Amino acid sequence: MTDPRQPLMTQPLSTQSLIVQLLDAEFTAFEAALHACPDALFGQAPRVGHRVAWHALHVMDWTRATIQPGLTGPDPAHTFGYLGFEDTDWARAAHGPTLAEETDAPALIRAAVSGVFNAARRDLRAAPAGRFDPDATFQMFHKRRDVTGSVTYHLRHTAYHRGQIALVTKELQ
Repeated sequence: MTDPRQPLMTQPLSTQSLIVQLLDAEFTAFEAALHACPDALFGQAPRVGHRVAWHALHVMDWTRATIQPGLTGPDPAHTFGYLGFEDTDWARAAHGPTLAEETDAPALIRAAVSGVFNAARRDLRAAPAGRFDPDATFQMFHKRRDVTGSVTYHLRHTAYHRGQIALVTKELQ
């Protein structure tokens, strides 16, 4: 019988396991923030900054640009519409149709985000452990990126936009 006062974890988490847990928690919190925004406010513009719909699609596109490419390599068929750097040459080269548009119904945007997050969760769990080695890198857009650094930066980036969604929702209510 296990002593309930002892920690459940007896082995240290691998980098991969830790990243899976942290991104799963952040993706869950991000989706909760999207669901906390009433549909009527989802596409409304705040006084400053972006609509909730834009934040959702921005994080969705960056998830597509950082998770799968870092684990299995970039998909040249992927185009992006909400990178936030649309005035740069590298973003213009990747610009094109994405999974949803800012003018789409909130339910469609939420479903697109959820689908991308679920695919990222699967990719993270299925990735070879070597993709999380300190020297593992991948080429995406205009530069070479560190896999673990890119994924953990995306974790913080997602949390930032979750906060922006909360602020926009509060402002518009």
